[in-house]
Amino acid sequence: MYILYSYFVIFTKLLNAIILYWLMMVKSVCGGLGLNKSVALTSLAWGLFFILIGVSWAASNVYGVDVIHYVALGAGLILIGLNVARTGLGMRLSKFSLFIGIVAFAFGGAALMNYKLPLWETIIVLIGLFIIAEAARALRKS
Repeated sequence: MYILYSYFVIFTKLLNAIILYWLMMVKSVCGGLGLNKSVALTSLAWGLFFILIGVSWAASNVYGVDVIHYVALGAGLILIGLNVARTGLGMRLSKFSLFIGIVAFAFGGAALMNYKLPLWETIIVLIGLFIIAEAARALRKS
C-alpha cells in the first residue's frame, strides 16, 4: 500500500509542476502567437490522462493491485486542475468537466479511505451545490 501511496504523491507533484509550467508557457507563447489557449489546456489534460492510464496500467501489472481508485482520483485532479488553469488564464471554466472532476475525485478519495459513497445521492448533492454557486455568482454580479 505504501508503494501506491508514494506513486500517488509523485503523480500529484508531477501534475502540479506540469500545470504550473504549462500555465507559464501558455501565457507567453499563446499571447504572442495568437494560439488558442483552450485547445492547449485541453491537449495538456488529455496527455496527462493518458500518462495516468499508462502508469496505472503498468503499476497494476507489476504489483498486481487494483488501481482504479487512483485513476479516479487522478482524473478528478486533472479535470479540476484544468478548470483552475482556465480560471487562472481568465477563461471561463467548464462546469461539466469541473462536475465530473469533483465526482471522480470524491469517489476516488472515498474509495481510498475504504468508504463507499452512494452514487446518486452524491450526484444530487453536487448538483445542488452547483446551483447554489451559480446563484451566488449571479447575486455577486448584480
